[in-house]
Amino acid sequence: MDRFKKHLDLIVVVVIVLALVFYDLTFDLLAGLLHFLLERGLELFEWFELGIEHAVEHLFHTSHHGAQIVTFYILCLLAGIVFYRFWLALPRFYDKLTQTVRETWLRRKAEWELYWLSLTLGYKVILIGTALAVAYLASFFVM
Repeated sequence: MDRFKKHLDLIVVVVIVLALVFYDLTFDLLAGLLHFLLERGLELFEWFELGIEHAVEHLFHTSHHGAQIVTFYILCLLAGIVFYRFWLALPRFYDKLTQTVRETWLRRKAEWELYWLSLTLGYKVILIGTALAVAYLASFFVM
């Protein structure tokens, strides 16, 4: 697990590169996942809304229409609370994210520079040739 955390940024970069190369497959998978999540979210919301509506209707002995109105305002209040909490947490999340990205960039840059300086001229040529060959072969998937 520790090795996984150490190389998580490389895994993210590889996934992003593969997503760019196979853009059509990525778009299809993301669209399917988004559709599935939206369907499940709508079902959960309806279930939650009906639960509040029935609770209000039975607790306060209101009509169906009255319970719907009270449920609407309860849901608006809950949405406002969630939005406010999100708004408060957003700056901390942004600061943490930018700090992590900077630290990762500096660490990887130092590692790459150290690795490059440790290579002999022959290995540098082989590394560049391999990178160019992989880029050439990957271009066939994009065309």
